[in-house]
Amino acid sequence: MRLTSLQQQVATHTGVFLCERINRSEETKTVQFCHVITPPAADADLPDVGRLRDFFATFGSVVFYVDKVSGDEGKRIAAPDEWPDLDSDFRGWIDNLSESERLEILPDWINNCLVIGEEPGTGNYLLMPVSGKTAGRVFLFDHDGYEFVEKATDLVDYAERLLSPDDRLLADIATHMRFIDGDPMIQWWIRELRDNRGNVSTTAA
Repeated sequence: MRLTSLQQQVATHTGVFLCERINRSEETKTVQFCHVITPPAADADLPDVGRLRDFFATFGSVVFYVDKVSGDEGKRIAAPDEWPDLDSDFRGWIDNLSESERLEILPDWINNCLVIGEEPGTGNYLLMPVSGKTAGRVFLFDHDGYEFVEKATDLVDYAERLLSPDDRLLADIATHMRFIDGDPMIQWWIRELRDNRGNVSTTAA
């Protein structure tokens, strides 16, 4: 089923990040953001879990919170033909764990999941178990601490949450977006987000 309302929401959601320069907080910058959509593939063969079929009947891929000047990206739900490469990248983080570490750290669904996206440039990945009690839910693998954090009940729920940014989401994406445009020594920290839906969020403590 095509998700027409969600597609419209993603396509029209825009806003700004209000930033300060790292180590020179008196300097400020406003960065425009949008989300980038690609069209769905006609031949995607997907399991019937987590509303994957609905989502990818609507989108090919979606990159959320994109700054088109620097190329920085907040979150990415990848096209299905990209999943094998993402899976290989993700497995690189866990393949060298010892047996005792695997038993302690990894969830029981680790060998039966899809790697459907990432937080670009971070080594963090979006995972979806395809069987068992957690089938269809969206988890974030955070390589800093090897944590598997449940983020949403399904992929549509995950996308909808990204369209309602709160302080926690903003702090999350602020950790890896620096808006470098030319000089790599000039980097920026997001202080506040304001969008065209009336949402305002902040990274202030």
